[in-house]
Amino acid sequence: MKKQVFLIILILCATILTLWNHKGKPQEVWAKIGQPAPPFRLSLLNGQAYTLKPGEGKPMIINFWASWCEPCKEEMPALSAIYETYRDQIELVAVTGKDEASAVNAFVREYKIPFPVLLDPGTEAAEAYRIVQIPTTYLVNKEGIITERILGPTDSAALQNKIKLLLQQER
Repeated sequence: MKKQVFLIILILCATILTLWNHKGKPQEVWAKIGQPAPPFRLSLLNGQAYTLKPGEGKPMIINFWASWCEPCKEEMPALSAIYETYRDQIELVAVTGKDEASAVNAFVREYKIPFPVLLDPGTEAAEAYRIVQIPTTYLVNKEGIITERILGPTDSAALQNKIKLLLQQER
């Protein structure tokens, strides 16, 4: 009997502490398909601030990657080709987290990346988008709603088909 009372008191205390801890804290924003894409402000390689505000005009591709990631290296030419083909119709950004700036710069030069590369050293964007593996790519419509999440590398043909569908939805 004493064990049961002790257990009930312990559970009650844990519940109260949990509720107290979350009291007054803002609701966390996480990326989910069918929900608005979280905005973020990061730095470009040159240190200039870059604010991503989904829903302000063009559909978007947001790619999370790293310079040491082999599948990222494999898909980067496909992303560059997509950007060159659709640069007037979509916005494409690549976000890298805990990566050395020198390694990122070398990667950008080697793969001749034509789109903005953003540094996320504190992983705020990666956390907001719930990145559990890289590469991960999000497709966002012009209203700023996430339409798809692609885990792992993608090829140019598959991504091009997804972009065409996204652009058709926009009409």
